[in-house]
Amino acid sequence: MLSHPTRSTTSRTGNGSTLQSTKVAWSPQKGPQTALVKCPADEIFYGGARGGGKTDGMLGKFAVKASRYGEHCVGVFFRRSREDLKEAIERSQQIYGPIGAKWNEQKKWWRFPNGARLKFEYLDRDADADNYQGHNYTDVFFEELTHWASPTPVNKLRATLRSATGVPCQFHATGNPGGPGHQWVKARYISPAPQGWSLMWEDFTNPFTGEIVRKNRVFIPSKLSDNHYLGSGYVANLYQSGSKELVRAWLAGDWDVVEGAFFDCWDASKHVVRPFEVPETWARFRSGDWGSAKPFSMDGGLLSGKSTGLKVGSGCRAAA
Repeated sequence: MLSHPTRSTTSRTGNGSTLQSTKVAWSPQKGPQTALVKCPADEIFYGGARGGGKTDGMLGKFAVKASRYGEHCVGVFFRRSREDLKEAIERSQQIYGPIGAKWNEQKKWWRFPNGARLKFEYLDRDADADNYQGHNYTDVFFEELTHWASPTPVNKLRATLRSATGVPCQFHATGNPGGPGHQWVKARYISPAPQGWSLMWEDFTNPFTGEIVRKNRVFIPSKLSDNHYLGSGYVANLYQSGSKELVRAWLAGDWDVVEGAFFDCWDASKHVVRPFEVPETWARFRSGDWGSAKPFSMDGGLLSGKSTGLKVGSGCRAAA
């Protein structure tokens, strides 16, 4: 059952009786944001486009878990730089303040009335991740994951996810196409299930017992159209803030868009076909470029005989 962050107040009437009222401080929007709050997956990547309500979703999810698990719920919220944290902290004050949570400016953390805690940190250098060895968190949040060029510092923080009291530990991340970490984020969360909503499983073996441990992750796509608080004005702002390719990636959540690409019209929904049995009458061919000065490329293709062709596979790597 979904429990919204609330605050109860008691007032006394003229005849001496008391009235208790409850005010909802935050509730998720219908659609992806509600799915995020309810999602029990070990690892969640949420968003994939601009304006999908990512920050609210992360902050709201922790408030919901905090209301359920109390002092045993401890989270940490990361951005790449101190400056990046300001907006998230400001928004957290609007959500957490009304439910009685107390903000510690020096320690940059919230303490909820039931003892739950969420602190805000930044990882300016990858080596900063080593400072968290020995920490224990039930929830780790990384906002704008593509701002980290390498998954190394992010992965180190996974070791802090542990609970001795049975609280389900979760890793949460948000992000948009683009940025220095675009490729590794896409490979981990987008490429295995481009449409999202599908659990991806990964097996690990306990070296001490031989037990197989299964972990899952999921991509929950959220776009501007899922955010009922942002309208056409924000769309216009996005059109003015970047190249045509980048704006398309932000609005559509298209992770195949690459600025400066030769085929800048690429659209997976138009240019990728479902697997099918190739007729024997179709011509098959291969082509290649050795790439003595540049990365090489090897391609396979089909000719249907109707002046159309299909590229069925390719491979390339940087020249040694």
